Formats: sequence, structure tokens, C-alpha cells
Amino acid sequence: MNTTSESPMAPQKSWWGRNWPWVIPVGCLGLLLSCGCLGALFAGLALKSFSDTPVFTESVARAKQSPEVREALGEPIETSWLGQQMNIKTHNDEGLAQLTIPLKGPRGEGLLRVKATKTDGTWRFQTLRVDVPDHAPIDLLDTPSDEPPELSEPPSSRPDLPQVEPLPEEDEEPPAPSEQEIDL
Repeated sequence: MNTTSESPMAPQKSWWGRNWPWVIPVGCLGLLLSCGCLGALFAGLALKSFSDTPVFTESVARAKQSPEVREALGEPIETSWLGQQMNIKTHNDEGLAQLTIPLKGPRGEGLLRVKATKTDGTWRFQTLRVDVPDHAPIDLLDTPSDEPPELSEPPSSRPDLPQVEPLPEEDEEPPAPSEQEIDL
């Protein structure tokens, strides 16, 4: 006589019933890791696209070529991805950029601060400075910042500016008004 209450033909639990305690945590962890990897990929692509801009590459190249920066930080000088602050806005051939780029070398670390404007497709720096702790700021601009930037082409050939006739020389008489002009 069989005294056990279970018969040998009792139904077994389903796969889900047997494995749910480990499937749920592993699935959630996998989902979180996938989202994290995707976020890191997008962040890396965004930083890479900013670092490929002409204003970024030119400012870092000037900092690496500067004897004062090389003396303060040592060689080789590298940029760091952590702590970068970049704000670049462009529309057609106009734009504005404000960057803070961490630099480091064997002797120390510093911050490259950049402010630049883009007019007619050309970037012009207003601020290009490396700040190193316990050191005076290192200005990397070739010209003083209060000097106005020169135009790459004369104003008369720029279609976005109004066309103005040049003023007559002092010994010349101004032209007589034409009949179609009305004085008010």
C-alpha cells in the first residue's frame, strides 16, 4: 500500500514557476546595462562631434604649441573628457562658442577657456586663455581682445549690409539732388 499523498503522476511546475526568482533580476539588470551602454555611446558620440569642430581643434592646438603652457603643464599635454563644458551654437555662417577644456600634463593641470564668434564662416577668438593653479593666466591670443576683428572682405561686397555711397572729399562739392529726390 502506498501511504504518500502524491501520486507519481502529479503535474510539475512550469518553467516560469521554477525559474522566476532569477529571471526577473537578471532581466532588469540586463535592461539597465543596455540603457547605460546606449547612453554612454550617445554621450561619447556627442563629445566626439564637439571635439571635431574647428574652434575646438584650433584652440587645443594653440594651447599645445604655446611655450608658456608647455612650461607650466609639461609635455605631452592631453585633453580630458571629464569636466568639459561646451556650448556651440551655429546657424549658417554665423555662430558663438564658449568652451572650457581641461588640460593635463606631467607637471600639472589647467583649464583652457575659449570664447569665439563665427562670422562669414570664419571663427574669431575673443578669449583664448589657459588658467593654471598657482600661475598667472596664460593668454594665447595674438592680438589684444579690445581690437575689433578685421573683415575678411570689404563691406561693399557683403550682401547682408546696406550699400552706402562714400562721403565726398572735403574739397569736392556734394552732388546736386536729382529731380526725383524729395526733401522733407
